[in-house]
Amino acid sequence: MAVALSSAACAVFLILGVLVYRAVASSTASQFDEMLQQEAALALRYADHEYGEGESLVPPSLIAPGRPMPRNIVYQIVTHSNELLYRSPGAPPVPLTVRTVPGFSTALVDRHSWRVYSLGSASTPLIIYIAEPLEFRTAFLSRILRAVAVPVVFALVLLTVLIGLVTERAFRPVRRIAADLAGRGADDLSAVNTAAMPKETHALGVALNGLMARQAELLARERRFTADAAHELRTPLAALRAQAQVAARAKSPGEARRALEKLQANIDRTAHLMSQLLSLARLEPGTGCGAGQTTPSAVIMDLLFEELAQTARDRQVELTVSGREQRLPGPPEMLYLLVRNLLENSVRHVSQRGHVSLAVTGEGPCAVLCVRDDGPGIPVAERQRVFERFYRIPGSASDGSGLGLSIVGRVVELLGGDITLADPASGTGLVVTVRLPRGPRDSR
Repeated sequence: MAVALSSAACAVFLILGVLVYRAVASSTASQFDEMLQQEAALALRYADHEYGEGESLVPPSLIAPGRPMPRNIVYQIVTHSNELLYRSPGAPPVPLTVRTVPGFSTALVDRHSWRVYSLGSASTPLIIYIAEPLEFRTAFLSRILRAVAVPVVFALVLLTVLIGLVTERAFRPVRRIAADLAGRGADDLSAVNTAAMPKETHALGVALNGLMARQAELLARERRFTADAAHELRTPLAALRAQAQVAARAKSPGEARRALEKLQANIDRTAHLMSQLLSLARLEPGTGCGAGQTTPSAVIMDLLFEELAQTARDRQVELTVSGREQRLPGPPEMLYLLVRNLLENSVRHVSQRGHVSLAVTGEGPCAVLCVRDDGPGIPVAERQRVFERFYRIPGSASDGSGLGLSIVGRVVELLGGDITLADPASGTGLVVTVRLPRGPRDSR
């Protein structure tokens, strides 16, 4: 940054120097030209006076021989036919120009450039050429620019040093934060100190602290999830090992078959638990929720009924779907997890020959999913805790893992909706109502 700012300052000073040079050159040229005009008028007045005294030629006494005019100015007096009548000391022996009307011109005589002003007399046939070497003007302008350039260069050097010092001081807190972060361990996500940071970089420090806080929360979630998953998998894996040992020690084919059937059932439960754990892991913070995306409800229902049909038949559960809502807000993967876990939870908890229904409707700006069953229901005191991971209602006869409604709650949160649990109008059971907004969602 110091190099960039110094380069910008150099560019500004360079442009400023060019503009100052042009302004000074134009101003001095105008002043010198004005002085030439004044001196030409004065010299011509004397020449007219001498000529009016009756002299055919201007006498040499007009300007004393060997006495140059100020600033190396020379002049010539000529006639309208450009016949040279008189020249001042140092003037070229030939006419400086052929211009016979008043005005300025530039002439090259004897390898010297001259600024020439021509002025004709109104009462005599005399024309005066008064000229100044351009080298004099160039030298004068160079002296002025050198006098200006020295403090400007000094100011530029001083400005460069000050830019370096200010930049180094301004970014000193940033370097401290960088050194602090470089020396931390992989699991140290504590906030950095932004108190000493300047206003320009303070927002960066605050944003960094916010990111580290979110990462710390995500890491804590992962650790809790890993600990819970390890705890929940320990029991089914131990049961699998025990049943495998029972099958290995079986003394008759019937005993071995029964042990293998139990082993198969435990394998199915463990596979289901693993599937739910993986589904829950995919719904952790940082996953996209497909804002603005919609999915045909028929696609979700076809997949679910194909998957749950056999389970419902085994348990002799009647599974029905109704509703007119054609599209649901959200990506198909999330909607699939949502509806599958709702229906699977109800099918697992109702008794044989029970009923589970799903209604897909619209309600103002929301799509509504309503799942009803005639199972044992959930006590009012437990309805908040059932969305916690691995939580099972005390005394429940179900062999679930306690993750179904946790997955449902997480999906609803990501889709910006809300979920309510209620008792049916009559009889036993549970009514789960999910409202998903059709408009833009806040992916919390």
